[in-house]
Amino acid sequence: MTAGTAELHPVLRAIKEPAEGERVALVVEGGGMRGAVSGGMALGLHELGLAERFDAAYGSSAGALNAMWLISGRALDGMPTWTDAEFGKDLMSKRRIFGERPIVDMKTMIERNYERVSPGLFEAVLAADTEFHPLATDVESGLAVDLHDQITDRESLILAARATSNLPLIGGPPVPLNGSRYLDAGLSAAIPFQAAIDDGATHLLLLRSRKSGDVATDPSGLGGRLTTRMLGRISPAIRAGYLTRGRREGADEELLARHDREPGLTPSILSIRPPADSPVPSRLESDMEVVRTGLEAGRRAVHDTFAE
Repeated sequence: MTAGTAELHPVLRAIKEPAEGERVALVVEGGGMRGAVSGGMALGLHELGLAERFDAAYGSSAGALNAMWLISGRALDGMPTWTDAEFGKDLMSKRRIFGERPIVDMKTMIERNYERVSPGLFEAVLAADTEFHPLATDVESGLAVDLHDQITDRESLILAARATSNLPLIGGPPVPLNGSRYLDAGLSAAIPFQAAIDDGATHLLLLRSRKSGDVATDPSGLGGRLTTRMLGRISPAIRAGYLTRGRREGADEELLARHDREPGLTPSILSIRPPADSPVPSRLESDMEVVRTGLEAGRRAVHDTFAE
């Protein structure tokens, strides 16, 4: 969105004054600890009283968890899971490389710590008016799967939350759900806007954790080759998806950039990104000050967008 435009962006108009027949979707990008940025954006929507203005919320990885906190009405409760140093140590520790717990332990974070900071969270998500659409990567096909229809109760919601955010190799084994096995959605749909479009969304607000021009690349070098080989042990489809992720995300970025330039396109898409000069946490960021700063940058970006 260009600052100073006289006409309100169609997505902002649909959020503030929805018209009959419109389907307004929220799409939240994750990216490991980089998801703190879109978490701050979700907090900004909560502060502006806009959490219930969406027909559906779609999310990948940490973005799905941010969406879950928002539609439950408890976005503020969820912020310590990003910013608290003790939670950070419990979530991720390279010292666990030879232990029973995975390096990145989303199971403990979701099943124990989420309930600890906000008792009744999962029941609130199930009762929300906004549809919750977490995506995950099917291990056998390598494709993105919308888990919305598989969420029927508290247990399946928890499994879906774990599935969307289960990093390969360092996050433990794939999460089983209804006969399939799932890994992190970032392997197949880092920005799950296409799922929202397929469901008939007419207006999409994208909460982005990457700055403009910051795109994924296909794996290269020794590290890329080793990771590719190890992912192949999970499944050939996961390996193939990893090898082509940079190209897929590049194509997505080109499409979204066109929507940035031409707000009159259908469906209408508006991306909110962190400012170019703001620090963005890395996927496995351990410096909590960087995480907190990234979260605040995301929060401010939402307030600035809706103030225009």
